[in-house]
Amino acid sequence: MAVDPAGVLLSIGEFAQRTRLTHKALRLYDRTGLLRPATTDANGYRRYRVDQVRAGQLIGLLRGADIGLADISLVLADLPTAGEHAVERLERVLADLERAHTNRRLLIRHVQSTLREKDGSMFPIETRHVPARRVMSIQRRLRAPETDGFVRAAKAAFTQHLAGAAATGPFTLIFHGIVDADSDGPIEAVLGCPDHVQPTDAIGIRTEPAHDEAYTTITKAQWAYPAILAAYDAVACCPQAVARAGSRLSCREVYVAEPDDIKEEELVCDIAFPLGD
Repeated sequence: MAVDPAGVLLSIGEFAQRTRLTHKALRLYDRTGLLRPATTDANGYRRYRVDQVRAGQLIGLLRGADIGLADISLVLADLPTAGEHAVERLERVLADLERAHTNRRLLIRHVQSTLREKDGSMFPIETRHVPARRVMSIQRRLRAPETDGFVRAAKAAFTQHLAGAAATGPFTLIFHGIVDADSDGPIEAVLGCPDHVQPTDAIGIRTEPAHDEAYTTITKAQWAYPAILAAYDAVACCPQAVARAGSRLSCREVYVAEPDDIKEEELVCDIAFPLGD
């Protein structure tokens, strides 16, 4: 990125032409701090340095690849001192994009399968009886980006409270409401516990009622969002769940493995819907 020796500043129009960015985009990048003009006068006219042109061009290219502004900002920050770091960061971003595409493809394939009707479900559905059990419980209202932190904290709190005693049931996330970027649940983490374990200020103790449930077991690859939506839909719409709708209990993820410890093709959890009487 060569610096203009004459120190010439480009108007927003000239800069937009050289970078192939619109005025609207440049105003957005100014507001967000991604690409600020060299000067903005009292009338709001923006002017840019010549050595900012390549940064603008790179932003346009990376936005064309559907890379978010936050990631682009980190790539640009790496350029002046460590171009190779920017290359490595883009490699990680590319891997994330490929995973996201794979997850979207699985979800769309599920929708196609349901539209054809005659095709079998991508997710084999089974039913089982779950006996009543005593569980430790932590409940929070939170949105999807906060879920991972909540799960880690809940698991650590349960382990500490058990003080070496064995859990009597699997770690389970119960969704009492929608948890996404806009809705905050609530969500409940539970873990089966022996009779001697008592509640604390942070951990409740309750009995999870006996019930029948329909479920499917998914791999770690299918567990990623939005692919996991396909599994939820498959169980919620299965004949068993439709015939026995109306349970007072909420849908859940019943974990059979620790996600961080397994490969993409290994089984991670059951997506389960309790059945009505």
